[in-house]
Amino acid sequence: MPLKNKRFVIPFDEGRAAFAVQVPRRFDPVAVGRALGFDRPRPTIYVTGGASAMSPEDMATTRNIVEKGLVRFAEEQNAIVIDGGTEAGIPILLGDGRRKFRYNFPLIGIAPLEKVRYPGHSEGDDAPLNSGHSHFVLTAGDEFGDESEMITLLTHTLSGRGQYPAIGVLINGGKIAREEVYVRTTGEKIAFPLVVLEGTGRFADLLANALYAGSSEDEQLQEIINTGRVQTVSINEGADALRLRLTALFKAHRPPASVV
Repeated sequence: MPLKNKRFVIPFDEGRAAFAVQVPRRFDPVAVGRALGFDRPRPTIYVTGGASAMSPEDMATTRNIVEKGLVRFAEEQNAIVIDGGTEAGIPILLGDGRRKFRYNFPLIGIAPLEKVRYPGHSEGDDAPLNSGHSHFVLTAGDEFGDESEMITLLTHTLSGRGQYPAIGVLINGGKIAREEVYVRTTGEKIAFPLVVLEGTGRFADLLANALYAGSSEDEQLQEIINTGRVQTVSINEGADALRLRLTALFKAHRPPASVV
């Protein structure tokens, strides 16, 4: 039996607060979802990519398409969005965009407890959590990447295990994002469609270039290409193009026969 999850509230500055769940190493994603307050499935988007290693230039060029494309789409679709939750890179853009436009869609940050700090929990130089998030799941682990399994399983669970769309978005990203994309596009039991934001730098551009070429000498990239689950949108196409691509993926979703 998994150990019991610990629920609490994180009080941020300026009267903001977020619901949080501290999860042991052995966990039940259904119980985690319920502990967060999600009793019914809904569309779910996980976002993987750049955090502390994302350059200020990449942040600046990416902000508009994240705010007016991805963040707006999540609000329009009443979708749950899952990211890394820290005050770095993409989680900043998502959290700040949600707060800036006063949106209400759930934004869940998932990170290893021993790598983050927040009011009431401070561990030296560890990463602060972004206060624009509505929920947090703090997993067991002392390295970034230890939360990856939780992100995969919770995305699958919150979408009703196929009842509603569950997709991924890759923005920038390094080694951890690469591993997450590989696992979540090539998995036999759980695999999600993925939208790659080309022009956001690093792994996103590497994967986009491989997709355009149609093949890669990198075996891992080739396996990702072979799934046929990955699409690209260039930041030069703008926020409307991203929303249209996400909308098409949502419309193309087909629930399992058992829930039709």
